[in-house]
Amino acid sequence: MANTNREDIMQAASLFFAVRGLVRTRLAQGKRLNPSAWLSVETLKFIADADRPSMRALAAHLSITAPSATSLVRRLEKDGLVSRATDPHDRRSARLSLTRKGKRALAKTLARGARILEEVFGVLSSRELAAFTRALERIRDRGAE
Repeated sequence: MANTNREDIMQAASLFFAVRGLVRTRLAQGKRLNPSAWLSVETLKFIADADRPSMRALAAHLSITAPSATSLVRRLEKDGLVSRATDPHDRRSARLSLTRKGKRALAKTLARGARILEEVFGVLSSRELAAFTRALERIRDRGAE
């Protein structure tokens, strides 16, 4: 582990959550959104990026219980955003995919998110953004070990 003191780590964590809050507030366009709205977007993004993930893979990705993943997917199915199909190799397992409506909703959200992230990170020079990206990659990669 790098030679970093606890105060520096706590300050970095504090700033991380402050920037996260700023991004969430801008994405919400000043509205107070249900916390599950953020979970829904993350779920749609995971399903889009994965190759027909299982409910188990979704639960693991979101760090939630299987019953919570089931409730979340049921709500997204009810909204017409996600479809669930039986896994042909394991009839006890379901595979998830986005519906057309889910793909459109995700694309719209991601486009708006990209504009907001460009505003937030636009204060950084190219060099600063590259260093920030490398730092985040190191943190992510270390956490995956």
